[in-house]
Amino acid sequence: MTGNSYSLSRKELKKLLVVYGINERDIEAMFASMEKKHMHMNVLVFTELLQRSNVSRTRIIQILRRLGMTDLSISKVMDMLDEERLLATSGRIYKATINL
Repeated sequence: MTGNSYSLSRKELKKLLVVYGINERDIEAMFASMEKKHMHMNVLVFTELLQRSNVSRTRIIQILRRLGMTDLSISKVMDMLDEERLLATSGRIYKATINL
């Protein structure tokens, strides 16, 4: 780990993901996504991929801890994800009427 970068070999990451119950198809999809970006991935994108793979929030936090992230950093990541989700939902147009 250097600064805000966390490095793992493909083998180490795959082993970690298997330990936390992520299926082979989802792991390969993550690796395919990383290969498109020259084996680099933003932690928010990584966390979103874990969520799409139906990994629970508790397990995601455990995975991030195993990667060496501090609880404060993990909390910030989860807050950013929650905020992005809220913005995505609030960006939808709703028709509302108020009768007085």
